Amino acid sequence: MTFKIKGAIFKNTAEKLQQRLGDRYDASKKYPDVDGVFGIKEEDRMAFASYIMNAAVNDKGEVPLRVNGYNNTSQSSGVKYLGLTIEPDFKTLKAIEEALLAAVPPAAALVPEVVAASQDDLF
Repeated sequence: MTFKIKGAIFKNTAEKLQQRLGDRYDASKKYPDVDGVFGIKEEDRMAFASYIMNAAVNDKGEVPLRVNGYNNTSQSSGVKYLGLTIEPDFKTLKAIEEALLAAVPPAAALVPEVVAASQDDLF
């Protein structure tokens, strides 16, 4: 049930915002200082959904996620950005795994009860 979601956060400038928003850009509005996009790979979607659905919320009513950040520079344009990775919180993941294991019935309960038949019952 592990997953890794990667994203990148770039610094915004008025020029970049004008280019991206076009006619919708309004110089009088306040825009975020940085923004970016995260992407979930297809093979990670079910693990992420399972983690979110099975995790117990903390005392704030939230499901914790681990975020790691790295200062990077784009090789193609030389632009600096913050690369982020979101992964399961270790303690939360272990609690989910323990809860799922506890919910699995013992192997003996999975075997149907075999009824002994006598010779008389066959014909």
